[in-house]
Amino acid sequence: MMKNMSDLRINGHGSASGGKYDSVNINGSGRIDGDLDCIDLKINGQCNLKGNIDADYVKINGNSSINGNVESKKLEINGATDIKGSFSSEKAEIYGSISVDGDCNAEFLKIEGSFKIEGLLNADELELSLYGSSQADEIGGSKITIKRKGKYDLFGLKSIIFAFGGGKELITQSIEGDEIYLENTTAQIVRGDTIELGPGCEIELAEYKNSFKVNKDSTVAEHKKV
Repeated sequence: MMKNMSDLRINGHGSASGGKYDSVNINGSGRIDGDLDCIDLKINGQCNLKGNIDADYVKINGNSSINGNVESKKLEINGATDIKGSFSSEKAEIYGSISVDGDCNAEFLKIEGSFKIEGLLNADELELSLYGSSQADEIGGSKITIKRKGKYDLFGLKSIIFAFGGGKELITQSIEGDEIYLENTTAQIVRGDTIELGPGCEIELAEYKNSFKVNKDSTVAEHKKV
């Protein structure tokens, strides 16, 4: 990262070209044309970013569309974000909804809301709280916790959270991890050292090494110790 870079600020309505910056602050409605390389990016409102993002810290409050990949050390989202590429982060916390056309990779990832991941959703520690219908192609990690949350709106974001449907269920092809706890999850295969299925799960095959528990309100077509 270059030193003594300039800041970029958009207040109200405006647009700017991509490039290398120190801090980027968008308050209102903005558009960035091109790749963005910065130390921190803060969006309050609505923004369309037509390129890749490489930043140490990204915070989005509102609605954003990113036509590229996102790489960050820390990512915070409150609202709705659409990423046309993939995203990777050391720590990511998302409250609302996120749609990603590629893969999601993080050391720690927390989502409270709904999500649609076209590729792999992978994190060392993964905490998913389902406020709306969600889906991912595959899910992997070390510690995976997926829970269905209550009926109340999350921060008043009802219309955002239920962008992918009104249910509170996760649908995925496969889940693989070390320590796995699931609720309201539909999957073809679940593999782990320890697996516990809470209420509302429909699993075709569960393979475990150490222990396996299933709630009476869940169904498993086949389970076996490997």
